[in-house]
Parts: sequence; C-alpha cells; structure tokens
Amino acid sequence: MDCRIRVVGYRVLYSGSYRGHGTIGGSIVDLGDHWLGVFGSGPFEDDEAGQHPFQTTTCDAGRTWSPPTPFGPPLTGDLARQSLGLVVSGPTRRGSLLVNGAHMSLGDEAKRFYQDLGFRAYTLVMGRREAGAGDFTWARHPPGTFLGEQFVERGVELADGRLVFAIWGVAHRGENWQCGVLLSDDDGCTWRYRQVGYEPDAAIRDRPGDSGYPAGFNEQSLFALPNGRLVSLIRGRERLGRLANSPRDTWFFRSVSVDAGESWSTPVAIGVAGTGAAGVGWVLPDGSLLHACRVPYARAVHPLAETDLFGLHLARSHDEGVSWHTELVLQRDPEGRPFTKHYNVMNGQFIHQAEGRALYAFGQFDTAAGVYRMLALELCLG
Repeated sequence: MDCRIRVVGYRVLYSGSYRGHGTIGGSIVDLGDHWLGVFGSGPFEDDEAGQHPFQTTTCDAGRTWSPPTPFGPPLTGDLARQSLGLVVSGPTRRGSLLVNGAHMSLGDEAKRFYQDLGFRAYTLVMGRREAGAGDFTWARHPPGTFLGEQFVERGVELADGRLVFAIWGVAHRGENWQCGVLLSDDDGCTWRYRQVGYEPDAAIRDRPGDSGYPAGFNEQSLFALPNGRLVSLIRGRERLGRLANSPRDTWFFRSVSVDAGESWSTPVAIGVAGTGAAGVGWVLPDGSLLHACRVPYARAVHPLAETDLFGLHLARSHDEGVSWHTELVLQRDPEGRPFTKHYNVMNGQFIHQAEGRALYAFGQFDTAAGVYRMLALELCLG
C-alpha cells in the first residue's frame, strides 16, 4: 500500500559557529538514550587543510548538545597541515560502533589544498568500538589496501549480519574513478572489496587530454531491500551520464546485487539528476525507496517552485529504483533564507526514529551569509 510522505518538522539540528565549531557535514548514531554526533570542523570544502572532527551528544533529538570535544585517533606533527575526516555508524546487531574516514597530509608548503587532486592517495582510517568497550580501536590502511584512493561512506547491515559499506576512488594513478563496496562478515573486524561500477574510457572526462584528473563513478546511496536485494544509486561525473542540455549535471546510475554484494549488475542511468546524495537511502515500510540529493543546475529536470533557487530534492521509487518521481523539493532554510547556490545543501543522512518516521539531517553551506550548520527535515508516512 502506497503511503504519502508528509513533512512534520523542519529545524536547525546543530549550529556551533558561535563557539568556533561550525560544520557543513557529519554523522549521527542513535544510542538509545542519546545520539552521538561526529562532525567535521569548520566551514571547509573538500581537501582543505586544518580539519579535525569533533564529537557532541544530544538527549533531545538535536535541540540541545553537549560541549564539543575532539574525536578520532591522535595526530602528530604539524596539525595545521593535516586533515582528518571521519564518519560514525551503527550500532551493529552486535552493538559495535564503526568509524571510517581519511587522514590527509599537505605536501607543498605554498598550498592550502591537498597537492594532487588527480590522485588523492590518503590513508583510510577505520575505528571500531565493541558494545561495552570504553574506547575505539583504530586501524590505518595505506593507499592501495582496497583502492589507490579510498573514500568510504556509511553502509547497511544485512539480515545475516554482513556489513556492506560504499567505497569509491581511483585504483591507480591516471585511471578513472570506480565505485564499489567493502564487505565484512565479522562485525567490521576485516573487510574485502568488490567492484560495483567502472568506466575506464578517458573520453568521459571533460578534459580527456588532462591525464591528471579523473572522471567516472563515485558516490553511492545504498538500499537494502526486504527481499534481500541490494540497490546502489551511483553518481556519474563529467561526461559519464551528462544531461544533454546541461554543462555540469549528470544522471544517477542504478546497479543491483542479488548475492549480498559479491557481484553487481552493469550500472544504468536513471531519471534522477544531481549530487550530494545520502550514503544510505530510506527503504520505507511500503517497500518504496526514498533518495535525497541536491537540486541540479539544469532548471527543467525536476519541478521547481522557485526556478532561480537550488536546494534539496527528494525522489521516490516504487519499483526498486528503476523509475523515480519527485516527492519534495526544499529551496529555503528553516528561517526562510533561500538556497541560492548549488552547494548550499550538502550530503545528508536519514535517521530512523519510529515505524514510518525519519529525520533527514544535512549540512547548510552558505559562504555569503556565513552559515555553516546542520539542518533537520522531519518526515512521516500517512
């Protein structure tokens, strides 16, 4: 039975700029009596020096938060020339919390951003804290452990306890991006890589003669269906999935696994355009899928009430991701401030609250207004 999605609340979830802890992205886990939030520090874009995550807790769904404290393994050396980005997820069925992210080091003294954007060979940092344990244990995986670049997102846990997390990156210098999954059958102690999508042709690049900058498949949104199938919606980049009448936008692609992530179908473009998707989509009680991403640059792809604005686009599928329709477009923040730029809305996360209820948490990145915070869109079925 199809259920209508209603917006029952829209508010600021976290705002710490006044305390020097502004953020445009983070992750939240529900620990029962409180939520743990791990956020990236500062109004930073990708690959900028000086970032370090911090943690904070809330007992009232983000209306008030504890004082922020640093989160993650200790770093040594010149901290102003390093960055650490971490995402927390769980608890797993065995009660463990899992953390993944990247440790980046700045090379050239004259640079503020990381030196080689064509091949970002960062160290993958993974943490794990078992139920009842006081501290995380940390492991560092050098470039080449799974891919040359190793950008890992949150994932899903299957009925048998298998963990399936999204990963993307360049395998070897000069190649295009590929996306895949990391699989764990021991509650996150060990992982192995399986490829989901890869297009090796350099002609998909906007600058095919530039051997240093890749294109291809990267960010994914994973859906674990009740029938055991896995669906991945994958962001194409540059000419891979480029919209015919847009110089920037690409379609998302769909790939399916029927063997718990061991193998995947060839990705096929679908009717959702945009970027900034959630790492894990929402499978609703009626079996439909809800996907969240940014409004694309092209004005005629999705219905827009205010055609000069950008924002958040929620799309829904009733056929396991083959076809999609727009469920909601959100073009202003809770105070009515317009989303005038494509990047005003950052990647987000669905937080399940009860049967048929979820909160979508996402970053607001507005350099013109100096706003760097997390917002919450509260959704309900019926």
